[in-house]
Amino acid sequence: MWKLKVKSEFFTQINKIVDLGPISNHINKHYSKGLSATGKPEFDGLQLFKMCLLQTWYGLGEYEIEAQLNDSISFSEFCGLSLDNVSPDHSTLSRFRSIMTAKKAYEKLFKLLNNQLEKHKIIVKTDAIVNASVIDSPIKPNGKLTYEIAIDREEGQ
Repeated sequence: MWKLKVKSEFFTQINKIVDLGPISNHINKHYSKGLSATGKPEFDGLQLFKMCLLQTWYGLGEYEIEAQLNDSISFSEFCGLSLDNVSPDHSTLSRFRSIMTAKKAYEKLFKLLNNQLEKHKIIVKTDAIVNASVIDSPIKPNGKLTYEIAIDREEGQ
C-alpha cells in the first residue's frame, strides 16, 4: 500500500514536534466552541487553527480550503477530521479568524507555533496548489500555414 508521502509525512512531523497544548490553551482563552445557528456542534478551535495553517502554507482562500478538506485525506487527517465528517465551511473559518483577530490573539498563535518550529530548526515555505481543468478550445494547426498567392490572368488568356 502506498502513501501520499510529501504532505502526509510533513503533517505527521508537524504533529509530532509541535506541542499543541500551549496553542490550544491560547485558542480556548479567546474562542469557545458552542452550537451553530442550526444547532449543530461547532468545530474545535484547534481544528480551525490548523485550517488557517493550511491556508497560509498553501496560499488557499476560504472556499478553497473547504474544498481541499473535503477532497484531500492528508488535509482532513491533519485537521483531525474523519472521512465521514464534512469540513467546516468557509464562513465558520472566517468567524473564527475574525474572533481571534478582534481579541488580538490570532498573531500570537502563529508566534507560538513559529517559536516551536524555530527550536527544531524547521522553516516552513509556502507552496501553491494549482487546480487544473480541461476546457474545450478550437483546433489550432500545427506549425505555420503557408498561403499561395494566385496571380490574376491577363485579359488575353
